[in-house]
Amino acid sequence: MMGGWTPPANLMPAGQPLTLDSAVTLAKAYLASWGSNPTLQVGEVMQFAQNFYVRAVESSTGRGAFEFLIHPTNGAVWPETGPNMMWNLHYGMMNSHMGMGFAANSADRGEKMTVAPDKAREDAQAYLDKAQSGTKISEDATAFYGYYTLDFSRDGKVVGMLSVNGYTGQVWLHTWYGDFVKEVSQSNQ
Repeated sequence: MMGGWTPPANLMPAGQPLTLDSAVTLAKAYLASWGSNPTLQVGEVMQFAQNFYVRAVESSTGRGAFEFLIHPTNGAVWPETGPNMMWNLHYGMMNSHMGMGFAANSADRGEKMTVAPDKAREDAQAYLDKAQSGTKISEDATAFYGYYTLDFSRDGKVVGMLSVNGYTGQVWLHTWYGDFVKEVSQSNQ
C-alpha cells in the first residue's frame, strides 16, 4: 500500500476540481491497479474541503482493508496517514510483509482484536466528550486489521473521523480533512 499513485490523464477533468463521482471513479481505478488483489472494492468515499477520503474493503471478508486519500484537484492518491499506516497490521507499514509486524499480533495480523467494537465506540465517545464537546460518535465502527475507524457528528452532521486501536483502545483523531462536504457508500454506487 505504501507510496502514491497518479491517475491516468483520461480520468482527470480538465482544469476543474474533482466531483464526488469522479473521485469514486478514481478510487475504483486505483484499486483495480492492485491486480494481485481483486477482492478490494470501494466501501465509502467522503468529500472534505482538503481531500477525498476512501475506505477500501475486502469483498471476500467485508472487513476494512485500508484507507486512502485523493487530492481534490490533481487526483493523486496516497495512503491515509496515522492509524492506517501505523496500526494496520495487514496493509500498513507495520504489517508482516515489511518485516516490522508487532510480535504479539503477527499471528492473526489484526484480525482478532482484543478491543470489541462496543468498547471502541465507548472509548471514542469518552475521548470526544473531553476533546470535542457536543459531538457524538457514529454507531458504525469499521473494523480494519488492528483498529477501528468511526465518524462523529455535531447536530446530526458529520464533522470528523477518528480511529481506535484494537488492542490498546488508544484514540487517534484525524485532523487532515477540513470541513465535511458529502459522502457516498458502496451501497449507493
